[in-house]
Amino acid sequence: MRKSLAKVLLLLLLLSSGATVAQNNEYRFTVKSGDSLSKYFSQLSLSDRLLANLLSANPQNKQLNQLKIGEKIIIRLKNNHRFESLSYHTHDKNTIDVLLIGNRFSNKPNHSKINTRPLSTTTIVISNSFGYDAQKAGLGLSVVNAVVEALSWRLDFDTGLHKGDRFYIVSDGSKQPVGIIYKGGNKRIEAFLHTNKQGKTHYYNRDGYTLDSSFLRAPLKYKRVSSKFQLKRYHPILKTYRPHRAVDYAAAQGTPVWATADGVIKLKGWKGALGKAVIIQHGTDYTTVYAHLSNYARNLKKGKTVKKGQVIGYVGSTGRSTGAHLHYEIRYKGKRKDPLTYKLPKQKKVSREELWQFRSQVNRVLSSL
Repeated sequence: MRKSLAKVLLLLLLLSSGATVAQNNEYRFTVKSGDSLSKYFSQLSLSDRLLANLLSANPQNKQLNQLKIGEKIIIRLKNNHRFESLSYHTHDKNTIDVLLIGNRFSNKPNHSKINTRPLSTTTIVISNSFGYDAQKAGLGLSVVNAVVEALSWRLDFDTGLHKGDRFYIVSDGSKQPVGIIYKGGNKRIEAFLHTNKQGKTHYYNRDGYTLDSSFLRAPLKYKRVSSKFQLKRYHPILKTYRPHRAVDYAAAQGTPVWATADGVIKLKGWKGALGKAVIIQHGTDYTTVYAHLSNYARNLKKGKTVKKGQVIGYVGSTGRSTGAHLHYEIRYKGKRKDPLTYKLPKQKKVSREELWQFRSQVNRVLSSL
């Protein structure tokens, strides 16, 4: 009731100031003497910080500080009354279009090329496994692999699927799907294909970020590195030289241990000499191991997704250990890498210049469902 009343009052205020509402959540202004974009933002309860970020996002946007009488401004808001886009029409018939995607502003290029090839959607309803049901629906192995690779940072294809879960695979006739949407329970994952100006292709979420995350360099606050990655180390318990393809972080008993990247829990339990351990799968290529834990974080389960920085357990000395510390491994395609020196992947994002084109493709994919 209060929201409805507030919206009515806002409309009355805008109409009294000369603005028009062309359609739901689209507000049109004709510039009058004394008007400014700041004034329009204030009338729509949009923040000064948002305006400052918009003006600094592109040199072209500085024109919005010098509106001329009679020019047109259109501001579109989302259903939750947050900023969506702006169009500025000048006297010389130029147009500045600005779109907010996630927390980044993008200007529409003068000649944006949007893929217009017809789209088709294949719906997969899980009854057995994704691989089986996808091939039964007519998808080739290369498409199946592309879907698994795109979503595996957010979904465990072995234990995370349930009967009735759905995948929507959107294609434009090329080798890879242009859109992948998963719906299961309260979970929804989206991935959209984009090829940048350098010709590199990745899947991104609707805000223009890849689904994989960057890695934290260390999984806890530690006192010191008590044992480095080395091919020959004297083992204090076994009294012999053995490879140590991990890093040991000395820390107090009970120190929180966190996941170094987004991923899926593949193991939570006893792991021989490693004692209480957690193994996390990050996409199809990366795995991290956290061992000698004293205990696990609450509600941590195999097959459950975790976020970068999320606490997964606590430092201990379980298994073959001489004192409280964390044994930490990074594996790439099954091979152990030195966590202190290995160059870890970073999350990618669509460039600001290509955001508008990307968003147009996203909208096209979603509207085809």
